Amino acid sequence: MTTYQVVVTREGRQWLAHVPQLEGTHTYASSLSALDRAVREAIVLGADLPDEAMPQLDIAYTYAVEDELIGEANRLRAERADLARREEELQERTQALALRLTERGYSARDAGPLLGISHQRISQVRASA
Repeated sequence: MTTYQVVVTREGRQWLAHVPQLEGTHTYASSLSALDRAVREAIVLGADLPDEAMPQLDIAYTYAVEDELIGEANRLRAERADLARREEELQERTQALALRLTERGYSARDAGPLLGISHQRISQVRASA
């Protein structure tokens, strides 16, 4: 799936968005939630996609606004994205090790504390494997 990079700026009370990958694709709105809707519509039009693709579009926003609070928000958003990736990786590794422990004969009640999760979660992982 294509990730569309969107550069957002602010002019007065309006948020402006530009999609560099799609030449001539610009839009604006008075709030960020309205801007997201407008950006999705603009991408669908600019990339000649079906309307049904709008909700599933993968969009990466960059807020290019001269304000230290926006800079802080950009850093926090990047940290959240990194944390989400790390949590997903940790969950996958935990599930894999839970399976290995139980395959080696450890009970769910023993594997749970070893991994720092409940024995019920160990049972769920085993059942879904």
